[in-house]
Amino acid sequence: MKKIALSLSIFLGFAYTLHSQTFTMGKKCREIYVRAENALEQNAYQEALNILNEFSDECKTKDARELRSVAKAEAYNGLGQYDDAMREAELALDVTKGESLNAWFQKGIAQNKKGDIQGSRSSLEKVISLTEMNQNTQQRASNYALMGALYSRQLNEPDSAFYYLDKAKELDPGNPDFLIQEGDIYVNFDDYDNAFRAYDQAQAAGKNDMEMYIIRSEARLKQMEHQYGTTNAQELKSKMTAQEKETVCGDLQKALEMGWRDMNKDMFAALVCN
Repeated sequence: MKKIALSLSIFLGFAYTLHSQTFTMGKKCREIYVRAENALEQNAYQEALNILNEFSDECKTKDARELRSVAKAEAYNGLGQYDDAMREAELALDVTKGESLNAWFQKGIAQNKKGDIQGSRSSLEKVISLTEMNQNTQQRASNYALMGALYSRQLNEPDSAFYYLDKAKELDPGNPDFLIQEGDIYVNFDDYDNAFRAYDQAQAAGKNDMEMYIIRSEARLKQMEHQYGTTNAQELKSKMTAQEKETVCGDLQKALEMGWRDMNKDMFAALVCN
């Protein structure tokens, strides 16, 4: 089971608002980028770089070049190759004339890891400055949410993650994407009661599509795998209570009924839910 992180479509939505309301990237490029982001979510940094090399050849718009370099910077930071991370962050900053919030964040991480504490502080202050300068309330909220996601995803700092997410929620209350992000952060720290409370609130706010049930299913399965110390479906079937099976299968079968195609989840449902 991969690490639960900010759901990909939500993360992409935040990324698109960092410096421009118009995002230019074709379907094929988007699909490649999605694969790279999936690899990053699973901490498969070398795999992400391999995918991003394909992205480099295919996708040449300004926005695509920014996202490619930012994703490469995150991968290099994950691999401990901080000079490479800083180089890619600088490329994204050059493309955006210094306005890529995510690039400043990746640069700040690399600087911190290299021992340049003052440089790192300056880069992260730039992240905050860019966010607070944005006069569009919804975009500013999205940027705060992205900061929260990055603090959770890369720095493992829940206090900072929730601090910025709360600022996003104050600016755009009732946004179901922020409630999902809140739930995802709680899942990262194995706090499932609060996670599903946030997911329930997202559904009450109107988020009842297939993505919502996929998110819930992934979180439910991660909870059971964590609780019982196994990812084996047969073992989980033998250990889970009837109530737990009902809870897991309810979300999973709903996602499958709505069109989710995942061979492993189909097999799990066939073995455990029938």
